[in-house]
Amino acid sequence: MTCRLPTRCRICNKKHHSLLHSTNNNVPSNNVQTTQSINPSRTNHVVATTATTSDDIDQQTNITTCFSNNKSQVLLATALVKAETNNGSFITLRSLLDQGSQASFVTESAVQLLGLKKVASRSVITGVGSDCNSSVNSKHVVNIKLQSIYDPNFTITVKAHVLTKLTTFLPERRVDLKLWSHMPEMKLADPKFNVPNKIDLLLGAEVYCQILSEGLVKGPIGCPIAQNTRLGWILSGQVSESSKTELSCRNVITTLHTQVVEEEFDLKRFWEIESDQCLLNKPHHTPEEQKCEEFFKQTTTRDPSGRYIVKLPFKEENPNCKSGNSREIAVSRFLMQERRLAKSPNLKDLYSDVIAEYLELGHMEKVPNDEIDKSESVYLPHHAVVKLNRTTTKLRVVFDASCRDKNGVSLNSELLVGPRLQSDLRHLAMRWRLHPICLVADIVKMYRQIKVANEDVDYQRLVWRSKPQEDIEHLRLLRVTFGTASAPYLAVRALHQVAYDEGKQFPLAAERVLNDFYVDDLLTGCDTVLEGKQIFQQMNELLSKGGFELQKWSSNNETLLNEISKDSEKTTSNLELKVDEIIKILGLTWNMIHFLSGKVDLHG
Repeated sequence: MTCRLPTRCRICNKKHHSLLHSTNNNVPSNNVQTTQSINPSRTNHVVATTATTSDDIDQQTNITTCFSNNKSQVLLATALVKAETNNGSFITLRSLLDQGSQASFVTESAVQLLGLKKVASRSVITGVGSDCNSSVNSKHVVNIKLQSIYDPNFTITVKAHVLTKLTTFLPERRVDLKLWSHMPEMKLADPKFNVPNKIDLLLGAEVYCQILSEGLVKGPIGCPIAQNTRLGWILSGQVSESSKTELSCRNVITTLHTQVVEEEFDLKRFWEIESDQCLLNKPHHTPEEQKCEEFFKQTTTRDPSGRYIVKLPFKEENPNCKSGNSREIAVSRFLMQERRLAKSPNLKDLYSDVIAEYLELGHMEKVPNDEIDKSESVYLPHHAVVKLNRTTTKLRVVFDASCRDKNGVSLNSELLVGPRLQSDLRHLAMRWRLHPICLVADIVKMYRQIKVANEDVDYQRLVWRSKPQEDIEHLRLLRVTFGTASAPYLAVRALHQVAYDEGKQFPLAAERVLNDFYVDDLLTGCDTVLEGKQIFQQMNELLSKGGFELQKWSSNNETLLNEISKDSEKTTSNLELKVDEIIKILGLTWNMIHFLSGKVDLHG
């Protein structure tokens, strides 16, 4: 049926909707064709790989590799390597050595097989004759530890971009071994180089230059060369074909990574759901995450009350953000915010109350007059986030630590983010639902219960005044600040440290602190009312030793709530029990009406 709509695709100008445009329709000029389906009977290869890992596509760097031949099959260098899994064992993978590539790549299936931790990293990958419309996106990178199959002492760690598929089987077809009778006996990096098989890894030039060794064997015309490497002898070059395997004259140019999958496969997602939890049992940290963890252990202290004091984990000892004149930008942003608040008196009052609370609780202080002009300081713009449906804090002041100064640097760009320390929400929610008696609570102002070391508080300055007629005040935050890149890690890590330091006295609570929190929200449970009461008591006592306090306790068991209410009269006056039929926690709506009043089998 002929399409009657006058609109055309904005990409190729053909008569279909732009959303239906396939990136594989692009056919570059000069008889160069990019294909996704590769016919094994075809002769020629041109392998092209480009990659960009940058937050700004406009600043991307092209990384290219190319292999081509017009009349005969070209043998590409392959090698078998041992790759270390997440449990320390090794699995043999087949790799393609690409001297012309500035990046290395690995298949998604290999990553899943090894159980490697994927780190989010946007990458744009293009091939020869491709443009932005036919690029491939890689969303993750992994670090792979490789070992020679011949020399266990030779290991190398490779940073590789994760792709769904690299190429079809290499070589295109089985190669006659008699062609290499001139070569001496040697340890081949890929003993079955002549048998078509899949490629798990593409190792770029950064790996190629590290594995080369002395030794080169050349044969007659029509035979490949042998190059000695730390992985064994690799073979590459033109292959002469016998009359029995006469080649076709068709020319094909293919890219290694043209299989683009925009949607996640159900099977892949099932694999990830099943495997994530076991991976969490043995965390694998990147070098930056490990650096952040070591920094926390070496610099974190406690004050006389037991509250934790942390230092900001900078990437470098002398961060560039302290010399970018952020004060001028913060003042300009504040004046704009002040004009907006003047149009909404109620919002202005809430904002002023939050700042006043910071000062009253000692979470913020005024900068002494003799320190206002201190050059090595960072000012953070701030704005309001309003949620009127919240029962506690309806307005939260968020500090923009990602604001770039005149040097193009922000506080967040200089801070380490730290590793992930808690389970995925889906795992936590599934475990929580298995308990016959459920308990939930959250920590009061979690981030602000952790102090920042005195030498780092000047990296958290801000400007403020209650009325336009007053002079602008210079303030500085003394606690972990919402909006800084390291805040989630520092807060959760301090929470875990309480369990490590004090957990032996409170075994029921310590285990749940490490496994049943999602940021500041506790989702746990038990089998009996007695156990639930013990969890309540131990959790409050344990967290109080680190300066944390729990609020908004709720349960699907009315008897347990009554016991908690009685116990709270003796232990604390700042307790809020949630007994509504429906509550919201972590974006989930929990209807407790079906479980209250003895509808769950209780014991104890």
